[in-house]
Amino acid sequence: MLRTKVPVRYKNPHASSDMMLDLEIIENTPPKDLEDNTRHNSLVYDNWLQVKEEHDIPAVLIAGGPSINDHIDDIKRLEKAGATIFAMNGSSGWARTHGIKVDAQIILDAKEETSTLVDSHAVNHYFSSQCHPKTTSASDNVTLWHLDRPEIESLLPPEKVKQGGYVIVGGDSTVGICSLCLAYTQGYRKLHCFGYDTSYKDKEGHGYTQAINKTMPTIPTNWAGVDYTISIAMKDQVGNFMAYSTALKGLGCEFEVYGTGLLQSVYHADISNLSEQDKYKLMWMFPSYRAVAPGESIADFYINKFKPTGRVIDFGCGTGRAGVRFSEAGYSVTLIDFADNCRDNNAMDLPFIEWDLTEEMPFSAENGFCTDVMEHIPTKDVGAVVDNIMNTVERCFFQISTVDDIGGDLIGSRLHLTVKDHDWWERLFKVSGYAIEWEEEQETASLFYISNPDRRETCQ
Repeated sequence: MLRTKVPVRYKNPHASSDMMLDLEIIENTPPKDLEDNTRHNSLVYDNWLQVKEEHDIPAVLIAGGPSINDHIDDIKRLEKAGATIFAMNGSSGWARTHGIKVDAQIILDAKEETSTLVDSHAVNHYFSSQCHPKTTSASDNVTLWHLDRPEIESLLPPEKVKQGGYVIVGGDSTVGICSLCLAYTQGYRKLHCFGYDTSYKDKEGHGYTQAINKTMPTIPTNWAGVDYTISIAMKDQVGNFMAYSTALKGLGCEFEVYGTGLLQSVYHADISNLSEQDKYKLMWMFPSYRAVAPGESIADFYINKFKPTGRVIDFGCGTGRAGVRFSEAGYSVTLIDFADNCRDNNAMDLPFIEWDLTEEMPFSAENGFCTDVMEHIPTKDVGAVVDNIMNTVERCFFQISTVDDIGGDLIGSRLHLTVKDHDWWERLFKVSGYAIEWEEEQETASLFYISNPDRRETCQ
């Protein structure tokens, strides 16, 4: 069963700083049950989702966020203009109570109690094959679709797989993202998205009462200076929405995103006005941005080449994969980054400090490790960051990219703010009074092993 750790900030009014707790969450349905449901439904239901030709009819996608209550008139206007109404889970019943005819209800969740959300008045029902049989059997008009999970086709009847013609729908683990992909397969290119808030309003996570989610654990988050509360089940939806909507736009889709929740705030953000911290919080929401971790690929080289002794601080740790490698090698390691959503799940057990490297640091260690960070620092702050790092550790390994980035294309913003050649960085370290014990100029990066003579003498 998939397990995920989520950092939760606990605010103690009597403490000088917040406590970070790691909350472990697991999938709500065991993998075996998902497989059994998929096998069962694939044998029982012959009507599988198939690709349809592109057309000009708009699609209205109604998720369950609280902001749907602010846009009833917008949905009715689009319905009157001929849009197809897709409603997810309990939003189908909500739509019906407001006089909106639902053309198709979409359900992904495999929990048995999800069957209570089936709206018999919806014209069609698009149910995932992983849904519980009680859910699929609650409708007489089921169109089955298959979620793009590993080895999904091994669970389907071989003769149907051989026959082909069906759709495997992407979207990861939330029905909202899957609905975007599903609508695309049905030929829709104009997508109007309602209720994709991904955050609570007045302590409510839906625009209607949904008892089965009342006990869902929540966590606080901050975006662009605004505090939000989100469900742990939805923690990845913002990043996935950004990634999938970007991909679908590349395939010819147009998006209108309505509402005032966290997701809408991120989607409509003016990148040019974001703080550096919020810019990187946004970047770490993209799965593709965390696909490559430069520190991970050079951690073993650092260990074998310099044989550090003592503690290691990973400055600008990102995913934390290098830190995981240090921990596996027996080192005591602390991760530091100013975006608290950067770490991978398997790095959550390691000590982590949310910190801006342009600020002096009230902690120390013998060794520092800083890979593909310095080029992200505004040039005016580079000297201060180097000093802050070298006043914190006795020696530090730096890997610095010397070329422009491509990751910023995801948000239309440049990420490498200090792109300099090897000689520039060498002069900086020397002028700042640090000893270069080893260096190497590579095609796209500069490597340095730096020590602070003054601090090393103080520590001896």
